[in-house]
Amino acid sequence: MIKHFLEISSDKKNIKLVEDLMQRVNSKFGLPYEEYCKMMIAVTEVAMNAIVHGNKENTYKKVKIYVEHDENKMKIVIMDEGDGFDIKNLPDPTDKENILDLHGRGVFIARAMVDEFFYQQMPGGGGSEFVMIVNKK
Repeated sequence: MIKHFLEISSDKKNIKLVEDLMQRVNSKFGLPYEEYCKMMIAVTEVAMNAIVHGNKENTYKKVKIYVEHDENKMKIVIMDEGDGFDIKNLPDPTDKENILDLHGRGVFIARAMVDEFFYQQMPGGGGSEFVMIVNKK
């Protein structure tokens, strides 16, 4: 199992560091281009949500990205230090009433781009944890 870790402050410009990490990881993991693009969309959506919505762009708060993989499966964990939220209460961006809303699409998009997607609010308001699984096909 190969493991990678990145911790960034909650500044939108740091999304480039997340992209660089995932590019390095995939150079070893070897997703085909189309699958790599889908994984990258999911990871950057979740990381940006962690920065903007989770940590409210407070640069003293951190976003942590853990990635581990073997030759067939990649697990990506993204954690923030925000208050968390109830994922069941997120509006469906495909509903007619939400179709023009510019917010609320990140989780929906990320979930569609990976093989498995999990979310948990950490106990005591200790942030959010997103887990994404990508399998080689």
